[in-house]
Amino acid sequence: MADQVERFANSLPAPSLILDAGCGPGRDLVRFTAHGHSVRGVDLNPAFVAMANAHAPTSQCDLRDIGSQFAAGTVDGIWACASLVHLRESETVDVPGQFARLLRPGGKLYACVRSVGRTGWLDEPDGRRWYTVWDAEAFADAVADAGFEVDHIDQGVFVEVWGTRSPIGSP
Repeated sequence: MADQVERFANSLPAPSLILDAGCGPGRDLVRFTAHGHSVRGVDLNPAFVAMANAHAPTSQCDLRDIGSQFAAGTVDGIWACASLVHLRESETVDVPGQFARLLRPGGKLYACVRSVGRTGWLDEPDGRRWYTVWDAEAFADAVADAGFEVDHIDQGVFVEVWGTRSPIGSP
């Protein structure tokens, strides 16, 4: 993900405020800071929040409620790297709209979700997790419907959507 982090970091003037939505233990918080940005993290897992706080201010938050955690129009970029994969499709479609409200007009979004495999519960060595697999076009449409101009879509195991917050008054 280092290439994607660099690409996203370079899409914003430094210092910009980047919200890492689903930051895990904070790997990308460190990377964005190294690029001269201010960063904030959120994650649902309290153990990850504790680890990420060593790198940047991080709070425990369910992404389905992210819009209530920050003031509207205060973030320059939102990085949602593989964090939306754990939400059901019906839950996921609301979150990009909340992201759009948090971003300043012209703010940048990176979001990626799984595009291969199957939707459902997956037993992993450290626990059982829900995964939603998306069609690339359907995910890009959900992001666009939330108020973003889709700048680019990269497809592979994950579909990566790069977007820009539409001006105020746009959908």
